[in-house]
Amino acid sequence: MDNEPQRRVLRNTALFKVPLTLLGLAALVLVWSVVRVNVPASARDSWPWKLELLDVQSATTATTVTAGLIFARAQYASAVRPMIGWVGYVVAVSELTEPLAWMVRLVNGTGAAAQIHDPKYRVVLRGDRQQGARVAASSWMSRDEAVCVLGEAGLVHGEDYSLRVLGPSFPLSNSSQKAGILALFTRRAMAEIEELLIQVDATDQVGDTHRRVVHCLQAAVRVPASPTLD
Repeated sequence: MDNEPQRRVLRNTALFKVPLTLLGLAALVLVWSVVRVNVPASARDSWPWKLELLDVQSATTATTVTAGLIFARAQYASAVRPMIGWVGYVVAVSELTEPLAWMVRLVNGTGAAAQIHDPKYRVVLRGDRQQGARVAASSWMSRDEAVCVLGEAGLVHGEDYSLRVLGPSFPLSNSSQKAGILALFTRRAMAEIEELLIQVDATDQVGDTHRRVVHCLQAAVRVPASPTLD
């Protein structure tokens, strides 16, 4: 899978679709009001021209206010949109069977906190491209399912690697970067795993959901010799 950029996968219905619907209705009312004003006065006593929704000034005001609301929403959404990325480096560990491990940490480049929801995993084992027999499920899986797949490859969670649990609505901002640890891999684990992908969905403060796929072992130091600087 290519290293895709972050993308928005869901918009908040109440704060996006509803204002757009209101803008469409206000624009229709404005058009109706303008057309009705230009109809001869004698024709306004019959249907449909006798239907008066708003005068032109009120319809113009409603359209302008609704458009301003949408523009303000777009500006605020741009300001609080998360910038999800990840970093990897070698660290000294005590909870695994080897003293050094490759750590992958999720980062958010903006100050506005985003909520991380239920990461999904995809495992690619070494030798898959040639053999095909060790290819893990092509669909995204839960953390527990990923642990099972790695267990079948002979890797023990908590000894050879660690996939950290992110609780529901886990908050991530540029002031809480140390808390965004996703995974740890020992040399033995990296000898068996070609790549481990983590699909992260982050909901911003206007309710829009953004998605980023983390390539945990991209450019990994598979034979760590010493810790690298963070």
